[in-house]
Amino acid sequence: MHGKCAAALLMTAMTAVQAQQPVFNFLSRPDIKAPTFNVTIYDQASVAPGYIFITPNSPEATNTQTGPYIYDNSGNLIYTGYQLMVPGFSAYDAQVCPYQGSSHICFTQFIGNPTTSATGQGSFGQILDSSYAPVQAVMANESSFANQMLRTDLHEFNVGASGSNTALITSYVTFKQAETLPFCGGAKVNFTTTGLFSEVSTDGLNTPLFLWNAIEHVPVSSTYVCPGEDPTVGGGTAQSDGFDFFHINAVDKDSNGDYIVSGRHVSALFKVAGLNSPNPGSIIWQLGGRNSSFAQHSVVGNTNSFNFSFQHHARWRPQISGVSLWDNAQANAPNTASARASSGMSIRIDEGNMTATLMGQYVSPGGQLDTSQGSHQFLPNGNHFIGGGNLAFMSEFSTTATSSKPVFNAQFGIYPIASYRSFRYPWVGQPKTVPDFFAYSLNCSNAAAKYYVSWNGATQVASWKFFTSSSTTGRFVQAATTPKSGFETTGTGPFNLYAYAVAYDASGKVLAQSKTVKTFVPGAALAPTCNENSCPAGTNYTTAAVATCSAAAPTSAPATSISSGIKLNTVSSPSPTPKKLTPSSPTPKKLTSSPSPTPKKLTPSPSPTPKKLTPSPSPTPKKLTPSPSPTPKKLTPSPSPTPKKLTPSPSPTPKKLTPSPSPTPKKLTPSPSPTPKKLTPSPSPTPKKQKTLTPSPTPKKLTPSPSPTLKKQKTLTPSPTPKKLTPSPSPTPKKLSPSPSPTPKKQKALTPSPTPKKHKTISPSPTPTPGVSPKHNKAVRPLVDRSPSAAQPFDQDVAVAPIARSPMPIVQPAPLAAPAAASAMKRKTHAGLQPRSSAAADGYKMSVVGVWGLLLVGLLLTV
Repeated sequence: MHGKCAAALLMTAMTAVQAQQPVFNFLSRPDIKAPTFNVTIYDQASVAPGYIFITPNSPEATNTQTGPYIYDNSGNLIYTGYQLMVPGFSAYDAQVCPYQGSSHICFTQFIGNPTTSATGQGSFGQILDSSYAPVQAVMANESSFANQMLRTDLHEFNVGASGSNTALITSYVTFKQAETLPFCGGAKVNFTTTGLFSEVSTDGLNTPLFLWNAIEHVPVSSTYVCPGEDPTVGGGTAQSDGFDFFHINAVDKDSNGDYIVSGRHVSALFKVAGLNSPNPGSIIWQLGGRNSSFAQHSVVGNTNSFNFSFQHHARWRPQISGVSLWDNAQANAPNTASARASSGMSIRIDEGNMTATLMGQYVSPGGQLDTSQGSHQFLPNGNHFIGGGNLAFMSEFSTTATSSKPVFNAQFGIYPIASYRSFRYPWVGQPKTVPDFFAYSLNCSNAAAKYYVSWNGATQVASWKFFTSSSTTGRFVQAATTPKSGFETTGTGPFNLYAYAVAYDASGKVLAQSKTVKTFVPGAALAPTCNENSCPAGTNYTTAAVATCSAAAPTSAPATSISSGIKLNTVSSPSPTPKKLTPSSPTPKKLTSSPSPTPKKLTPSPSPTPKKLTPSPSPTPKKLTPSPSPTPKKLTPSPSPTPKKLTPSPSPTPKKLTPSPSPTPKKLTPSPSPTPKKLTPSPSPTPKKQKTLTPSPTPKKLTPSPSPTLKKQKTLTPSPTPKKLTPSPSPTPKKLSPSPSPTPKKQKALTPSPTPKKHKTISPSPTPTPGVSPKHNKAVRPLVDRSPSAAQPFDQDVAVAPIARSPMPIVQPAPLAAPAAASAMKRKTHAGLQPRSSAAADGYKMSVVGVWGLLLVGLLLTV
């Protein structure tokens, strides 16, 4: 009694001391409390590729978090899935599993009492994809035994065994059944617990495909435990305290569809016939225990036999034509321990000769005796990986034909923390979350800032870059870059108010970017307790008082060339184009071709201005009369803003009337400005795209004809000609408007009468391509309208409606020798062509220049 009390007190003291586990603390993820991982052996050249998967559980500790965990060979945390856990549940057996053709993570979320195997309602197997998102939950809840629905147990969740699309799940059921146990002094029990396993679908339906129950095939007398001797056994006196004679803890399936089942309390493995067998569920053979089917031999060490007890993690191993297991070698078991320390075993099975041979045995460098849990894994490169469950250690061994040596050894946490199994797997984690980032500076001066960044589960990060700015929308510059180091990478750079981090892979590709955070600077009360790296452990940075800092100037090149699909927080500088430089009109206001309303003094437009356009749509200066008055040297007194009577004069232009506005009699068109060959004397030489030629001020060499010839000016009519009325005063060729007013491309009538609607015949527009509305100045009708109503009285007044035009740059007038213009000039008949600049009937008087225009037209007609 005294010894039991002393042991109880010692355990109580140990529990009190170990109430707090040694854990990692991260400034970028202060919520994570991951067990520290101490690596004692690491032969980098010999270990197999991959990461270490564990599920830490420490019921006595208050600062640990259960869940699937991943560590690297240096003991750095790679991933914690504690946030996935259902409150009150614990994680077991995390491993990489095949699911729907790719690698996933599988583990069990268990609620209940792991010691007594009392499973709570709702336990399930969880499957995660490479981004750590849950994709499936699997449960054994559609089968029953002894009128009890099966519940998912923590001991096995084996997905995809032998390439199947199923999962193997263990369950426990306690029912009323009295048993007498002779080997336990005739002890009797009234409630017995049996172990079962079921194979279910992983499609979300949990369809049961196979069910096996230990008590139907294994006698209770095969057990090595007695009622009440161990918390895992149970007393057998009540439904909640059933006697667990078998204790199932591992199930696997081979390529023939048969199963290997481990019973801890019977210290034996059983080959169970599958659905392909004539007797599904029957036991084919038993290895170990009271009634082993094999003669057990060993080629390891100096003994010729082997044994195992209270084993875990039995698996088929086709590479050795046998099985593997973790031998706990529990010393207090009725069976003689097979070793002084727990070990991983590789056993070859010869069913022909019914022999079982121990081919390999792997004991941790510390020689620990692990009383419960544990695992033994075969690695792809031939190494062996073992995990001591109850003692939280793991080791890896490289092997040869005659020996093995440890190439890796580590321990996490301190007792009583445990991991049900431990594994090594290659793994590529691609989380869809963003990196977590924290920026810290001791003060607002030139003290260096510290950057802390992590990305839970990411395995492809090679380096980090840090960018800072004085505002969240300001210009961010690169402040530091550093290789990835551990779970949380630390960088140092100049202080600034805001910062973010960017993750890069080994090729320099951007993987992800953190959120922009404000640099934490401790306030006056907290600062004395802080240092240049951080404040004391346990500081709540989200609620602590902070100092008020001003912006710091950038000290590095702007971060403008980060490549990837990631949108960075850099803010593009304002566009260099000034506000007034609109893409529509690069020319100054006065260089526009009169698309805007002409000034008041620009009256020389021959016809009364319509609604929006003054008589001359172009902003011609005061002295620029519609007539080509200030004509150049060769500029004859071309018709002024063609008076009323000037309408008939521009009648059909003679054959020799070339498009050039030159003042020569033969080729001189009645345009208001006899500009040289390259100068269109007409107020508008109406280039291809010009609808009308306004008498706006011509460019450098352009005479003050009412319209400056503009290459891209759509409408240069001095008067706001209506859409379909071309106010050209004379039968100018396609590009040469005879009148001082530029003939729009699609204007039907050129009579100065204000009623343009009645004139359908005359379209002096230069471009010969019909079919496009004059509104867009893209196609015009031929100069001669051959319709029956083409002939119109030349003295009829036409009111020209304004044509909408965009301001265009004034350019040097080009020779009007375009093919379209030339073809139009060759026309012999110009029915209805009327001077564009003739005065309207509303009272405009003919100017002196107009008289000269009439004389010029007469001279042309005589020629």
